[in-house]
Amino acid sequence: MEFRVLAETFDRLERTSARLELMDILASLLARADASNVDKIIYLLQGRVAAPYTGIELGIGEKLAIQAIARAFGVNADEVERLYKELGDLGSVAERLAGNKKQMTLFSQPLTVERVYDNFYRIATASGSGSQELKLRLLIDLLNDAEPLEARYIVRIPLGKLRLGVGDATILEALAIARTGSREFKERLERAYNLCSDLGYVAKVLYEKGPEAIQNFKIVVGIPIRPALAQRAQSAEEIVSRLGTCAAEAKYDGFRCQIHKKGDKVWIFSRRLENMTNMFPEIIEGTLKQFDAEEAIFEGEAIAYNEETGEFYPFQMTIQRKRKYGIKEAAEEYPLKLFAFDLIYADGVDYTPKPYKERRAELEKRIKKGDVLDLSEKVIVSTAEDLEKFFESCVERGLEGIVAKDLNAPYIAGARKWAWIKLKRSYRGELSDTLDVVIVGYYKGRGKRSQFGLGGILVAVYDKDEDTFRTIAKVGSGFTEEQLVEMKKILDEIAVPHRPARVVSFLEPDVWVEPKYVITVTADEITRSPNHTAGWDGKRGYALRFPRIVGWIRSDKAPEDATTVQEVVEMYKQQRTVITGDENA
Repeated sequence: MEFRVLAETFDRLERTSARLELMDILASLLARADASNVDKIIYLLQGRVAAPYTGIELGIGEKLAIQAIARAFGVNADEVERLYKELGDLGSVAERLAGNKKQMTLFSQPLTVERVYDNFYRIATASGSGSQELKLRLLIDLLNDAEPLEARYIVRIPLGKLRLGVGDATILEALAIARTGSREFKERLERAYNLCSDLGYVAKVLYEKGPEAIQNFKIVVGIPIRPALAQRAQSAEEIVSRLGTCAAEAKYDGFRCQIHKKGDKVWIFSRRLENMTNMFPEIIEGTLKQFDAEEAIFEGEAIAYNEETGEFYPFQMTIQRKRKYGIKEAAEEYPLKLFAFDLIYADGVDYTPKPYKERRAELEKRIKKGDVLDLSEKVIVSTAEDLEKFFESCVERGLEGIVAKDLNAPYIAGARKWAWIKLKRSYRGELSDTLDVVIVGYYKGRGKRSQFGLGGILVAVYDKDEDTFRTIAKVGSGFTEEQLVEMKKILDEIAVPHRPARVVSFLEPDVWVEPKYVITVTADEITRSPNHTAGWDGKRGYALRFPRIVGWIRSDKAPEDATTVQEVVEMYKQQRTVITGDENA
């Protein structure tokens, strides 16, 4: 496939603010793909060259991009920088200079998707002496043969500046339509994606081997599966009413880790499937010594603790362990303990279809005594009173709360179901709830805040059914002056010229941004409002009353991990019950 086709599609996606039109554009592109290039097309749509868990990141700095543009189009770097200040986007600079080019290179050839991908892959994997010059030459090679529109995206992709508004769920649906003609096949594609965390690979299998192969996807050690997620409740009574007799596990305030073991090889993946293996040497050692299996995948929560007192540190100290440098020193200062809570795979057996009680029993058999690995604290409860007692015990000891689990439910990868229900300190039937929301725009500062350029942010929650983000609040409280300055700088990097296609909003902020960053907010209560689209019923949506920021950007959460519309609805119902005493309120 010619790269021109992909560039034209990117341009159309970038200009649309209608999700259905976006879906049609994407499905049309994927219908033209074949088994030899569909994975490459998917990766480039994501601004990547490989699945996130591989750790292969396509990225270049602005300085290198400026050099490449200057050399490719025969201008000096000062001219490129001048145009950059004028246009605000290096991709647009490359597009203009390519259009001004009087003649193409003598031996230029049309760019193909395969050639562009291969050069980008070599850029992403270049290392060592001479790697910067190699990256420069590979980028210049593409720009030399690029048409103006192609040049725009050849620069934007490695800079991480694609603003297409395409989420994983949308790509899966477009794949289903393009290959089977039906949206219904999306569910099977999603299951395969949940088991391998690689959209490009799923697409390649679909195009190469057909729909039947998608149904036979297997778990592979070393390739992370997307984690099961918990719903939230605001009382022990609500949990017991849903689950009856259930398991309650202590909820630790640390890193959720997915551990893979194959012989003497161990991988550690984060909640977002980032490869963190090298960051946590003690967990590797503990897994090799304490986990009784040749091959296994299990989950746990890693938390830093004081070896002398046995006390656990708060998350703010645990997070200091997530680093690329100074790992040995950090491990000595803040050693980690991993509390295992679920078994996914062991020695040829896929445990995901098995009920929780069987998975837990097998997990307990396989963990040997030692200093690093331990089992999460667990009790079986049948009454709200017993569950409340365990919850209070966890909170008193400084833990976040509990996670209640359906004894008979399978492990549901990549989904947020009522099989797992979390109850945290911040959820206690109070009117001040914590939500993780996605920033979709910002308002320029007025009055005193005019000096910062940012006065507040427009935030949204995730609608999983539609793969969209629906607004729920304008947040202007809780920021320090330093945070206002930093937030504007961060958001300007992802600003877009119009409302993103996946954002559903009646409000118009001063600046729209790509739905990328998750932030934690609290509020006095959830109300009904005609101004916001979360849970819109034709007349009103849900909104936050007196919202304020209570935490900085959540690097551990993707936009799709934000609080969902359904969670907001449940929180509103629970809130009304607390206020009125009426469970049907």
